[in-house]
Amino acid sequence: MSRRALVAGVLILSACRVEVGAPETRRAALTDRPNGRVTVYTSMYREVIDAVKPVLAEKLPEVEVDWLQGGSEKLATRLDAELVAGTPSADLVLTSDPLWYRRLARDGHLASYAAVPALSMPRPLVDRGGYFVTSRISTMVLAYNETHVKPDEVPKTFLDLFDERFAGRVTTPDPLGSGTTFTTLAFLVHAHGDDVIHRMKAARTIASGGNSSTMTRLESGEHHVGFVLLENVLAAEKRGTPVKWRLPDEGPVLIPGPIAILAKAPNPVAARAVYDVLLSKAAQEKIVAGLMHAPFDDMAPPTGAPPLPKLLETNYEWTDDFVRSAVDDAHALREEFSAIMGGS
Repeated sequence: MSRRALVAGVLILSACRVEVGAPETRRAALTDRPNGRVTVYTSMYREVIDAVKPVLAEKLPEVEVDWLQGGSEKLATRLDAELVAGTPSADLVLTSDPLWYRRLARDGHLASYAAVPALSMPRPLVDRGGYFVTSRISTMVLAYNETHVKPDEVPKTFLDLFDERFAGRVTTPDPLGSGTTFTTLAFLVHAHGDDVIHRMKAARTIASGGNSSTMTRLESGEHHVGFVLLENVLAAEKRGTPVKWRLPDEGPVLIPGPIAILAKAPNPVAARAVYDVLLSKAAQEKIVAGLMHAPFDDMAPPTGAPPLPKLLETNYEWTDDFVRSAVDDAHALREEFSAIMGGS
């Protein structure tokens, strides 16, 4: 699969203390120079947030950046409620659910912005309407505990995870709380049908928490196989984890992590400045150090990760058909997953 095939989806899709004050107290002074407070809703890990904070402080000394960190789906629920009330607290959203950004743009909740750093990004990675761009790329891979899984038993495809031989030993993050996992579920159902969820249930899959929780279950040996973000396994490898990873035979699921400015951002001037800095090389180097791929051609992959062209060799493509069905059927898919999986 070419880079164009992955990023076509992006075209189609066209801790930290948080203080929320009244909009007038948060808005920058009337000046062209960015200042005041900017609130970012993000699913990035806290260690990555902590790494980019000094970059923002150096580049924007008069801007105070507050971070609300959490799972993509929980942040989406919160912001959706704020948007219904007409009083969003966020200036920027930086999560990992590309399908949600498409809905936000469609409903008029995002501001169009021609970010200068995006000029150096491959054109398909930039939404044609300028409502969001890719800020980082995460990769969903197969994972297994080599203490409990023999080399000839290692699952080779996503569907292999739900074979009878792994019943009671398979785990994943919760797609109702993790944007990257929901995207993965949407791809699997689109490619293989609703039977995927029934197979997960029959295999007594534990789909709970986020990617970090899934890694904990795999490392402890409580569960032996599953799928999880590559960045989590790479981080665990540094401490000698028994958890190993492999790319599925059909290819991994790549999830662009967009960044966008709210149409009703309380501080749009400073929000645009923060947006630019987060796409700058200095900040992107921190994101790559956090073991995610950057969306820029001139940046190397994270240590231990395959180059991006290798990851693009996948059958899970962001086609027009996939994006339309995933956006239109997102609520129904969540309801179906919840009904089938029940308390698992």
